[in-house]
Amino acid sequence: MSCRIATFNLKDFFLPRNDAERGVGPGKLVNLADNLRRANADVVALQEVGEEQQLDRLVKAVPELGYGAPVVGTTDKRGIRCAILSRLPVQWSQVHTAKTLPFPRFVEGDVDPFADRIPLRRGVVHVRVEAPELGEIDVLTAHFKSNLPVRQRTKDGREIEDLTTRARAESAMRSLVQRAAEALYIRGIVDDLMKSSPDHAVCVLGDLNDGFDSLPVRILRGYGAPAHDALRAAAELLPAEQRYSCFHGNDKTLIDHILVSERLFGFAKRYEIFNEALRYHGPHIEPIAPTEDSDHALCVATFGG
Repeated sequence: MSCRIATFNLKDFFLPRNDAERGVGPGKLVNLADNLRRANADVVALQEVGEEQQLDRLVKAVPELGYGAPVVGTTDKRGIRCAILSRLPVQWSQVHTAKTLPFPRFVEGDVDPFADRIPLRRGVVHVRVEAPELGEIDVLTAHFKSNLPVRQRTKDGREIEDLTTRARAESAMRSLVQRAAEALYIRGIVDDLMKSSPDHAVCVLGDLNDGFDSLPVRILRGYGAPAHDALRAAAELLPAEQRYSCFHGNDKTLIDHILVSERLFGFAKRYEIFNEALRYHGPHIEPIAPTEDSDHALCVATFGG
């Protein structure tokens, strides 16, 4: 019996706030529901979920999929969050949150650098499900900080414009450091899970806003020689030319990931990315124009006993 686990960034799935959003709302719900039906996933991780009422509407639109009550994370300043839907029995759930994330110390005993400067924007949703033939699986979903630059600010909070090449590089580094800190935070959760149960089935998935070989994703996958606590990308099952879930300009990129422990990877049968109709939505400019389709493709991994 197979088990299907999916991840999908819905793109600004809010209650309508203006006429434009009211106009695309019904079509967006239909589009998202069609994707969920096509995936037919036992567990699906969602990102960019707005109000919980919207998530309830989506679940009610696909009653045949049999999802239980959603497990919903905390929101960022923009009002988006992560969530998990499951039709497998959920043994327990948790939302991991932190006011700030630490930066690694260089010398033991150093004070924490950048205190209160690196936020965990969106809570990490964590469920433990019971899958037929596979047993317990811990599923964690995250939505990392975007790769947009993080400019330096004045003490009163105003952004300082990047006027030099070095300043632009510093802003890119701040952005990378924030994603890396998020990755280290989840890596610590995975380490604790694997320490208590070295052969446990673990799945970390979501919109990580970085590529397969980037520092944040490498942190999650694991550094050094292959070990029991390493995570492997389900996308390894696909030919390289099919591994893309988003467009940055004309470039195809894989930033939506399903990373699994060795035990779970041993059961991996198939990986799909529904990217046939994927299109570039243009640069990120506020306010973001509402669209019926997402700018991310739904990704689904199939595991079998």
